[in-house]
Amino acid sequence: MISKFLKRNWIFYVFGFMFLGLNAMINTQVPQALGKAITMLETGAAKSAVMNQALIIAFIGVAAFVTRFIWRTFIIGTARRLDCWLREQLYVKFQHLPISFYANKSSGDLMAYAINDINAVRLTFGPALAMSFNGIVTATISIVTMVLKVDPILTVLALLPVPFTIIYTTLTGRIVRRKFTKVQTLFSKLSGFVNESISGIRIIKSFATEDSRQKEFSQISSEMRDANISLVYTSSMVNPVIKATFGLSYALALIFGGKAVIDGTIDTGTLITFIGLLTLVQNPIIQLGDIINRIQRGLASYKRLKNIHDENSIPEEEFEEAKEELVIEGKDITVNNLTFTYPNGDKPALKNISFTLKSGSTLGIAGATGCGKTTLIAALSKLLPVESGQIFFGDSDINETHAATLRKDIGYVPQDGFLFSATIAQNIAFCDDNPNEEKIKAAAEEACIAMDPNTFPNGFETEVGERGTHLSGGQKQRISLARALYRAPRLLLLDDTLSAVDTVTERKMLENIKTLQNSKLYEEKPYKPTTVIISHKLSAIEDCDEILYLNNGEIAERGTHSELLEKDGLYAEMYKLQHTSNSLAEKE
Repeated sequence: MISKFLKRNWIFYVFGFMFLGLNAMINTQVPQALGKAITMLETGAAKSAVMNQALIIAFIGVAAFVTRFIWRTFIIGTARRLDCWLREQLYVKFQHLPISFYANKSSGDLMAYAINDINAVRLTFGPALAMSFNGIVTATISIVTMVLKVDPILTVLALLPVPFTIIYTTLTGRIVRRKFTKVQTLFSKLSGFVNESISGIRIIKSFATEDSRQKEFSQISSEMRDANISLVYTSSMVNPVIKATFGLSYALALIFGGKAVIDGTIDTGTLITFIGLLTLVQNPIIQLGDIINRIQRGLASYKRLKNIHDENSIPEEEFEEAKEELVIEGKDITVNNLTFTYPNGDKPALKNISFTLKSGSTLGIAGATGCGKTTLIAALSKLLPVESGQIFFGDSDINETHAATLRKDIGYVPQDGFLFSATIAQNIAFCDDNPNEEKIKAAAEEACIAMDPNTFPNGFETEVGERGTHLSGGQKQRISLARALYRAPRLLLLDDTLSAVDTVTERKMLENIKTLQNSKLYEEKPYKPTTVIISHKLSAIEDCDEILYLNNGEIAERGTHSELLEKDGLYAEMYKLQHTSNSLAEKE
């Protein structure tokens, strides 16, 4: 996954590590220059020589600043580009995943991928990578200098506690990785809960369940707090252990180094150089805890991201630009023994569904909740994978039909009437990069959207709110319908679109749908659309050319409205119940 990015950006890392190595080499010169200056002062060197040494130290500081700026620009800057690239790749992957994937994932979990996980990977391929390389180079140069220019025995004695610190830090890092994974999981759970609560705030308030939701939130939040505290407790132990260990190293250096100075084996300046180099060795070891922490977090997050990218995507060719082909116009739609089972499903959602939908005709679909109505529409629009030989547009198998080409001729209205957080006009013209004001008005008119200034003070530029929260259910459904009608579809799929509108508006909308080919929307391409209407309200489908009544994923009954009433079966029973309910409502 990241290899693609590195192939295109490796040169930035190469230059970054070159200047990072140079910066590490320059930093190791500081203790040596300082030690030399101390020796000069101790031996009474000339003032000019001391001043020259001071200038050298200043030059080293400037050089360290310049090289540090350059390596951070290359490495940290490239890590930021990686962050953006990963987020774009994840978004593209989300777009290419099938609908079935989202059935098993919460929005909170997906948001955690896009925010926390990508950030953790960025920190691994930025600061953690830089600190690792810098630590290795700095510690290596420092130890070699200590051995060659000071005293190898003193170096061994001073560094004796270090291996135990490294082992402890490494083992702790594994624990940190496990605990961080738990924190990420709880973050996903908490984010999903908050998102769900905000989306369903009207339901929460209408049922007065604020207190119970608050308690549930507090419980999840407490779990996350405890997980974070446990993570911090483990990771915070690393730094004190390292500092305590190096406290012992400094003590050994002063004891044995001080004895060497007294014995005249080394001078004070050399001991100062040794202590300074020991400090340079200490810094990477102290950072080792943070490095391992970040790397372990990054690996955990990378594994989570990789699992997403390893999910089976919809074939790439399905996302190519739509071709100018008449997939639907003038062609009958044939469904032949369609059977579909959702992944991990224990029984088929659709079973042996067969029918022929004549071009320009209207098909009504009814049935109890969960009988497979929405699944059937999803299959017709190629949102769900079906086997070859089960759905045909004319003589063309749906699996041989380009998805984008097919969908540009489909107007789909989901049962929840989903709207984007934008204006009414932007929602209606969602499929058009260059919205046409006249078409927006025409689509709104056909969908019976009245621009009442009291309801929509800014007309079509009125903001609908997140997911259409500023609107009623009926208004959302009508705007969703207008969005589908805007593109003058050749196949119109209505998934319980009229459930939230009153009877008068429903009748007007159905009349408009019947005569769509005469509307302004179809002036450029006169054509009577083929229509599929799913509805629990049988009044919405009673004028359809054919009606299918589904039961447990199978066609239980089929025929026209009058034919189904004569059969006196499931459809007739539902019709009588609804007719009786409507009659009672009218009397009241």
